[in-house]
Amino acid sequence: MSCITDYMKIKEFIDSKLSGCLQGTDHNQWAAKPVYLEPIIGNEVIFNELYTYLLNTDMNTIIRTKGGAIAKGSKVSTHNCYAWDIQKSSLGVMLTIILGGELYVLKFGTFKGKKAPEIYPSQAFAAFDDKCLEYGIDLDDYKIENGLEVKETIESPLIEMLELHDENHPGLSNVHHIDFHNSYPAGLANTHPEFRPVIEELYALRKVDPMYKAILNYTIGWMQSSKNGRTAEWANLSKDAIADNNRRIEQLACILRFSGRKLLGFNTDGIWYQGDIYHGPGEGKRLGEWENDHINCLFRAKSNGAYEFIENGKYQAVLRGQSTLDASKPDRTSWVWGDIYKAGIIGWKFDYEKGIYFNEI
Repeated sequence: MSCITDYMKIKEFIDSKLSGCLQGTDHNQWAAKPVYLEPIIGNEVIFNELYTYLLNTDMNTIIRTKGGAIAKGSKVSTHNCYAWDIQKSSLGVMLTIILGGELYVLKFGTFKGKKAPEIYPSQAFAAFDDKCLEYGIDLDDYKIENGLEVKETIESPLIEMLELHDENHPGLSNVHHIDFHNSYPAGLANTHPEFRPVIEELYALRKVDPMYKAILNYTIGWMQSSKNGRTAEWANLSKDAIADNNRRIEQLACILRFSGRKLLGFNTDGIWYQGDIYHGPGEGKRLGEWENDHINCLFRAKSNGAYEFIENGKYQAVLRGQSTLDASKPDRTSWVWGDIYKAGIIGWKFDYEKGIYFNEI
């Protein structure tokens, strides 16, 4: 099939089924406003139809920079003028298509909102790097050559419910939740004190400008990134930060248990427990300190990633991933007690040969 025929058929598909998908002509995916396909049953058919067609064209694979941006310049301009690629992340799948001077971006998954984020992980890390330089710290001094190997040794987040309940359980009363403030960045400050002034400044500014909060949230993850050809050059720092978080969580959990309180579960940088509200060493509002951010709750857990609670008469469902109930109740603030048991988790998956498919977990 000729390039011209491919071009016309792709354009026809996009114009008929993805109205408004044209994003611009500067080939800047970061500035683009992607068309979003919500991860609900049926939308994967639209995505897969376009993806399958692209697989059978003679189009090139987009050449990208180490940071993941679309490469520009005379050496790649011809190659990238008629190219596409697919990128996966924990949030979903992104399909990027370049047709001559036109750029299209299509996303399927649980991406946050329909607006581009204030800052991307790569930009957050670049901002962190700049702030480090202000304090005389050169992140290049911390680079390692075996980052991918070190990445494999990084501890998993502490995500586990120690007691599960069925939908007939009335719920546990007198339940509270402890949250550590920006615990992963705090872990880096604890294990590498030279970073503390940098992280403390960003932490102090996080409520002034959301960008600073994003820098704190994204940096530790970006340090161990292996996406788009990256080699997790700072996985050593990420490893130390996460390990420090886990030790602090475990230590506080031991204190709670030995004080007679009942441990109910962990959610990365927090602890659910039952009993008298705990106050003790390390409590406060500063970086890495902890507070009881939910108290006197009625609580029950369906699985490690699904639980619900009522605090001061207000209901909240916590559910990791997309569920079958989201189709009929997309606004989870409208959910009520027991809805997590009606919500089967949809485990969307991507296969390079057949595209997106799902199975209900």
